[in-house]
Amino acid sequence: MSNPSSSPIRSKLLSVPGVVLAGLIMMLLFAGIAGELNWIDRPLAKRMASVVFGCVLALAGNYLPKLVFPTGALTQAGRAVSADRFAGRVFFLAGLAVVITSLVAPISDMLIIVAAIGIGAFVIAGFNWLRLAQTASPADSATADAETTASFNKVKAQRMAIFLILNALFWTFLIFIADRLWGDMAAQWMLVPFIIVNSLLAMVQMKLVQKARG
Repeated sequence: MSNPSSSPIRSKLLSVPGVVLAGLIMMLLFAGIAGELNWIDRPLAKRMASVVFGCVLALAGNYLPKLVFPTGALTQAGRAVSADRFAGRVFFLAGLAVVITSLVAPISDMLIIVAAIGIGAFVIAGFNWLRLAQTASPADSATADAETTASFNKVKAQRMAIFLILNALFWTFLIFIADRLWGDMAAQWMLVPFIIVNSLLAMVQMKLVQKARG
């Protein structure tokens, strides 16, 4: 028998954004495999992969502001919501810019331009978040009711899932830059810290989901 408290999380994972994300990941895998097997030209495979990155960034930007913590769960909650909305707009617009760049930019310069757009978006959104959201903190658990606490834990788990996606995109853009500046070897070595960081974040995500399920 399923746990009723887990149904909101399951519905989020099976919602339209989740299906779209799964489709984009399948497209990314197809582009990589098709390019390696010479089913399509490698420049076209690169463009397809870059378009996927832009779509995922735009999707995350559109979804982030919707994961709002419940009223009473945070102190200075308005500032955190403002930071989320700003970050969502920045990531959404940056994602659209990445898609357009991937379609029209010369293939020789495409990845470095895409990486610059992506890293720029993270810098702008991150700086604004530190300026606003750092003042927002979880409310005293003694004053928060059980329903508020449960909603807070569920939203926190969902937000961590978005953060995992954004973290993967951030490292992807960094790898693009490393590959352009220092070559394939530097990009390959950057995969090691990426795997470590994402593995640690995935462990945190699992704990948050377990906590949200109660």
